Amino acid sequence: MQLESPDWKKWMARRVSEDGFEHRREPNQRYGTYLAQFKDTVSGIAMVTLDLPKHAAKARKSGLMMSTQQRLWDTLDFMSLQYSAGAPIDQLAEIWPYAMQWAEEYGSFDKAYDDSPENTSGERIPHAPLVSESYWIVALRMVCFGILTGNANDLPRVMAFLDYVNAELGIHDGLLERLVAPWAPGRPIPDTATRHLPYRKLFKVFDATPDKRPALMAPYLDEWYHASRREPYIDQHGEGDISFYGYWSWEAAATTIVLGIDDSSYRDMAFYPKDLADYARQATSATADETRISRVAAGELCPQDGWWYTPAQGSRRYFKQGDVFPTINSDWGDTFWIWAQDQTPPTMG
Repeated sequence: MQLESPDWKKWMARRVSEDGFEHRREPNQRYGTYLAQFKDTVSGIAMVTLDLPKHAAKARKSGLMMSTQQRLWDTLDFMSLQYSAGAPIDQLAEIWPYAMQWAEEYGSFDKAYDDSPENTSGERIPHAPLVSESYWIVALRMVCFGILTGNANDLPRVMAFLDYVNAELGIHDGLLERLVAPWAPGRPIPDTATRHLPYRKLFKVFDATPDKRPALMAPYLDEWYHASRREPYIDQHGEGDISFYGYWSWEAAATTIVLGIDDSSYRDMAFYPKDLADYARQATSATADETRISRVAAGELCPQDGWWYTPAQGSRRYFKQGDVFPTINSDWGDTFWIWAQDQTPPTMG
């Protein structure tokens, strides 16, 4: 469903005031830089969105591809910027549907360019190459923001966007696949990370038993900045900053939510976006029909007829209300069964 055109006055009104900036989440952020980034980012997003209908029919496909790609990058940067500046979390949740729609719109223009005579080389590039800096710029943030803003139901759409060309090349990222598994079951979950550090270290958290996970997350956060030294977000603050959006381990918070980890022992550590984790946790504590995650431990009774999924097993299973959820022996630790978003019966091939 196509979203209504954004209310640009409302978007501009989201600017955090100087008084409000005193309560920013990112201590290294400077107000002057924030103001410039805010204005440039929102203006860029608005310009592309307003001009696109006027020029889409006649513009070069390469131009449409590049402008819509930049709009997606700007939107994800804007979400990072606003979180750092102390904006309300529900503001990020309101922006997310546009990020998702604009990602798919960029994807359609990118594919149109690939299939056009303008692409003289014939080379096809992923919408977000997982082996490049686009991993963090686009892929990781889309997956994590989807989870942390309470929009994890959109993760199959996110992965369809990321699969373009990546999947044809056999490129799948072990962390992203672990994070989306509850909502996109049956996908390959490799034991390799396309961007090794710092993300590969989170595999230990997924592999550990639940009682050991908090103790493993703390050193991950402690080592996060140094381990990220090859990533594009490092060393962006300071007197010469012009594009600093904050230092946040979005993936630590997303992992915390996906695995249901008690973050009380590390929630106040640097780089952990605890306010987003709290928001996501609240979003997942509603009733089974309203929640993005409905987790039931093995040995407990099934609360509702339907298809259920566990990360410990690669496919859905149908249970009736009152059935006892079984334990699956695997490296995932304790077994939790999760209500599958796809409730359609499998087709017989």
